[in-house]
Amino acid sequence: MADQGAWQWLTPWYALIPWLFLIGFYLWQRHQVSLEHFWLSARLRFKHPLINQLPESHASLRQYRRQGFVLLWTVVMLSLALAQPVKLGEKLPDLPPERDIVLLVDVSISMRLTDYDIDGKAVSRLAVLKLLISEFVSKTNGERLAVVVFAEHPYVLTPLTHDPALIKAQVMRLTTTLAGRVSALGDAILLALKEAAKQPQRKQIMVLFTDANNSIGQATPTAAAELARAAKIPIYPIAIGSSALEGENAKTGLLYQPVNVAMLASLAQQTGGVAFEATNLETIENALEAISQLQKNEAAPKPYYTQTPLYFWFLLFALLPLLAIQMGHFLTSNKEQQT
Repeated sequence: MADQGAWQWLTPWYALIPWLFLIGFYLWQRHQVSLEHFWLSARLRFKHPLINQLPESHASLRQYRRQGFVLLWTVVMLSLALAQPVKLGEKLPDLPPERDIVLLVDVSISMRLTDYDIDGKAVSRLAVLKLLISEFVSKTNGERLAVVVFAEHPYVLTPLTHDPALIKAQVMRLTTTLAGRVSALGDAILLALKEAAKQPQRKQIMVLFTDANNSIGQATPTAAAELARAAKIPIYPIAIGSSALEGENAKTGLLYQPVNVAMLASLAQQTGGVAFEATNLETIENALEAISQLQKNEAAPKPYYTQTPLYFWFLLFALLPLLAIQMGHFLTSNKEQQT
């Protein structure tokens, strides 16, 4: 792992160019020798009358070596510049976790029951959920969130998005019986799986808020949970409301059945999640906090640093020999003109 102040090459494979260049030069030299042998033999057999008037090369071996060194030096420096050397600076903040959280919210008629208490005032289950989901969304940091509402039919209220303000605004608009009167829990899980399957490479979880006692619909909760288990998506059910029929609930005049905690615990165990029973406001807050802690990314995030590019130094080093040669030619020509 690189540290602050260290060098790093962003595209190090470009540093292999000089070796490829040397291999190509070696093969070209061997081919050149064979060509020279051919032309030499041809020259001995077929002499042109004006062959003696052809100009001869006056370049010395030293000049050839110097040109070869300059060419090799230039290729090496340009290759190192293409390898993009950078100097690492200060460490940047860690990127947010790459997680997708699908919130399944039950909006059946029983969510209208006022069996929660806030500051001595009776509050409905759905009203409590609105406040807690908004608080949960505010605590997320970079995760994508989606909301699936369900009763007799499931609907995607908000697709996966990085916009927490949109999630909170949509959740606050929820009303009971928005999607029917009773719960089709299995169908809701299937719809949430379809939404999560759009990007299966990301870490995904489901948080289920429901007071369901049983489920209608085409798919049973157990069968839907089996598909979630196969997709490695844990379900974290939060049982809303009382698990036993109480006399005060009968005052509402609604047909009411207690939440089936055993069924929700079975779904959680089947998919690798954890079930929570929200008997009061504080319990729901603790459940949401526990879900955030349980579903942290296991792998430590890769550190990122500010980068100072250094490639221009290698470009400068590549030009220095060429500038020196040109300067030498310029001084030599001036000296000859003066003499």
